[in-house]
Amino acid sequence: MESSGPGPWPGGTPPVPSAAPTPPAPASDGARMPWRVFQEVKALRAEVRALRAEREEAKGRLDKLYEVVHGLRADRTTELESAHHETSQAYSALRDRIIGHCRTAAEAAAEQPHHRAEAHVRLCAALFRTVLGEHPAAEEDWHRTAAGVLGAQVSLGPVTDLHRHTAELRARIAELGGVHRWNFELRLGHVPDPRLHEVWPRSDDREPLSLCVAPAYQVVGRPPHVRPLVHTVIGRV
Repeated sequence: MESSGPGPWPGGTPPVPSAAPTPPAPASDGARMPWRVFQEVKALRAEVRALRAEREEAKGRLDKLYEVVHGLRADRTTELESAHHETSQAYSALRDRIIGHCRTAAEAAAEQPHHRAEAHVRLCAALFRTVLGEHPAAEEDWHRTAAGVLGAQVSLGPVTDLHRHTAELRARIAELGGVHRWNFELRLGHVPDPRLHEVWPRSDDREPLSLCVAPAYQVVGRPPHVRPLVHTVIGRV
């Protein structure tokens, strides 16, 4: 019987067992980065929450500040409104005094009643534009304006007191602040609106507007404190 030979392995030598698998190396810094990133994100989130809380607190303080400022503005507006109401009343009284003074001069300038009435209206309109214009007028400007309407031979009479009160009124208004204006504007050709105009006593309020005799006392953006005194095209002057 034949021998079986050296064995079933090629060359007759059994294989040598392989070495055990090498254990994994310790995790490097790169492998630990996700954990550090997580910690940084966590810290950033906490910081964001703190910033949001600070923002809300600041917003609350700002809202309270707005309320205070709004209240101060409302108080200031009320004070200004009251002050302008007082000065507008002073203007109404001064306006009537100037109109009365002009009547005397107009009566001396013309013999016929309708001529005197027309001279009165035109003198008033010219004087108000002079003394309430953009720049303060001097006392001699009153007389120069009157001479341009009535003639140099007619005296306007003493206006020192009227001039002083006009200058004082302008100064009081300037001290108030805000945007005040003497409004001479008219929509010529339109019929007077009683809500917006005060019609000259002898004018026909059914006729179109033709002349602003005395300006409105107005704070820009608000209805006039004193309506303009106006004249119309037709009707007795």
